[in-house]
Amino acid sequence: MIEIFDNYLPEHEYECIRAYFEGDNDGGAIHNSCAWTYYPGITLKNDGHFQFVQLVFSQHTVLSPAYDLLAPIINKEKMCAIARIKANCTTHTAEVVEFTNGFHTDFNSDIMTGIYYINTNDGYTLFEDGSKCDSVANRFCRFPARTKHTATTCTDANRRLVVNFNYATTD
Repeated sequence: MIEIFDNYLPEHEYECIRAYFEGDNDGGAIHNSCAWTYYPGITLKNDGHFQFVQLVFSQHTVLSPAYDLLAPIINKEKMCAIARIKANCTTHTAEVVEFTNGFHTDFNSDIMTGIYYINTNDGYTLFEDGSKCDSVANRFCRFPARTKHTATTCTDANRRLVVNFNYATTD
């Protein structure tokens, strides 16, 4: 079951997250903004495409200052066990590219996947059943981690920014 929530966070909480990932903190000072790492793949490593990522949380370890900024989402989703939090930055393309050869599940377990959309653009998350979740700033999309999905690029923004959460909840 795919659930979509618009205006997920209060504006001031969303704005802190947006500024960090878009590099707008302190007038663009690099030390207070996201440090993106090149990754050779969009849905699978070495799939012929690339994106930039920031691993925020993995293997029981906080890896980025973004973790504290994402606390409102962690709390609102009542995350009691986090498998991974990863931010993805996919760059602009001339046409929207659907990575339909890359349908995947984030984890093959009974946990949840949540995608938090940082900026609005014409990209989207595509699900294997054909349904879509458009990239709308401050939107949260929740679904079982076993749900096959894939990413797209965007054409009307410099980049498509999302944060991917894989977690269990107390509910």
